[in-house]
Amino acid sequence: MEHPATIDINAPLALVQLSFKVELKALKWVLKGHRKTKKQVISVGMHRPVCPKCNRELHPDSNGVGVLDVTDNGEYEIWDADLWKCRDCGMEVVGGFARSPISAHYEDDFQKMIASYRDKGLLIKNTG
Repeated sequence: MEHPATIDINAPLALVQLSFKVELKALKWVLKGHRKTKKQVISVGMHRPVCPKCNRELHPDSNGVGVLDVTDNGEYEIWDADLWKCRDCGMEVVGGFARSPISAHYEDDFQKMIASYRDKGLLIKNTG
């Protein structure tokens, strides 16, 4: 079975409840046989990314990677996101970004957040 969808803990409660209701409704449709696979249940309003070379859906490779935005003035913000990968050719895409950065250059924990992702091997630099 596919991994269950994740919920943004910073989302308003009403949005989380709506998301859960839609996910549950989609799962019921799968169980009734109206849909062929459970993969349509992974996330509300989100289709899995597709590899244009292999014509196959990408799969989550690493949840919770840190994307560090770097500008001409240096390190600016860090975002939490997911790394998707094609199982056939190995092509990778970062997506599923949080609604806002988890830290920015002016915040006290900025360098600690960068170090945390770097130490886990989950830091990706975006040089724009």
